[in-house]
Amino acid sequence: MTLQDRPLSRRNNAIKDSEVPKYVGELKGFLGREALAKAQADLDRDLMHHGRCYRYWAQKLRPWLFAFRMYGQETKTGIHMPNKWPTEIREMVGDALMISSLHHSMPEDVKAKYRKDLLTDQHNDFMVEIHTAWHYYLEGFDVQWSPLGQDKCPEFRVRGGGLDFDVECRRFTWDVSEHVKVAAMADTCDTLYEVMLARRLWGEVEVEFSDDFRFDPGRARCWSQAVADALDANQTTVHLDQRVHLTVNLKPSPSRKYTPEELVELTLDQQHPERSCLLCKRDGESGVDPVVFRCIGPRKTPKELRDYIYKTLKEKVSTQLSPERAGVVVVRFNGIRDPRVFNESEGMKGALAKLFERRHLAAVILQCEGVAETSAESILHSTPSIVFTNPATAFPRVAAAKHLSW
Repeated sequence: MTLQDRPLSRRNNAIKDSEVPKYVGELKGFLGREALAKAQADLDRDLMHHGRCYRYWAQKLRPWLFAFRMYGQETKTGIHMPNKWPTEIREMVGDALMISSLHHSMPEDVKAKYRKDLLTDQHNDFMVEIHTAWHYYLEGFDVQWSPLGQDKCPEFRVRGGGLDFDVECRRFTWDVSEHVKVAAMADTCDTLYEVMLARRLWGEVEVEFSDDFRFDPGRARCWSQAVADALDANQTTVHLDQRVHLTVNLKPSPSRKYTPEELVELTLDQQHPERSCLLCKRDGESGVDPVVFRCIGPRKTPKELRDYIYKTLKEKVSTQLSPERAGVVVVRFNGIRDPRVFNESEGMKGALAKLFERRHLAAVILQCEGVAETSAESILHSTPSIVFTNPATAFPRVAAAKHLSW
């Protein structure tokens, strides 16, 4: 029986608390102890040279490094078993289960690339591929990665249940980090926060950066004084120079107390794709006087966005997906949380219609940023998504396959 014809049997993804140390050890083994130690040393160096905003974003960009540190603290370097594992450790262990199950079907060059990339700021880009493969693996499919550097090779090939198709992944980052380095944004926000803190103010600050902004520590004192003068004059807009513009909505201290969950909601309460950071004072488990920085950059027009998306995905389909086999493209949009945007966008519909002129393309899955709901027993990850199927595809059974977890 071929892999394509093998019946599908759903696999299990449950992890017991007692298995956490095993999976942490397996993930360390996959990454390599020396590589992990070097990544931790690099993180230490970065944290020494930057402030609280940088740490906040670094935890989002390199979550495993912080989770490994927390694991060491919780277990007292392996000699103690806590009654309850923190969410960050549980999330990492979920990723570790995926890696331990999937790496057997990866060529050595692919494993080496993941070992390197998953410890960098591009961690989330490459986890999109892992999460996508994991969905098909759990459904019972065989997942086989393609070797690097070959023409017309997708991320991986999926076979089972009478189906045989290629999958290619792409992640779009909509926020300002496409144009401005995270460290430059973080150093700017940390400088601004010191001014808000000294004046006992809280609220929201929109920081608009120009393309390719670079933070100049020599101008930090000048900027701080300019912001202080503007706040004292009750100004709501501040132009620090041609590269940085502020719009502030601040109130005098004290604020009410915010629970950790409410602080997360404050950070996510955004109208447009942007990179947000929340800093606040602490009162036990609660936060007070939160200041949310919402960093934005130059935005593409709807036509520019449509053309950019279409050009990028067209290249993916043309260069990575062979016309001899069905193809599926999975696209994750960082910074978008409501999938209705995809259905309501005429530009997106137009881009998909042009892509679907290629009959071997069976479906395109558009995904929002992932959401995690945590309870005492489990972490439920969801990625709001919409499957768009090609009405003219040569592979209708692949188009109709289960491409989402329900």
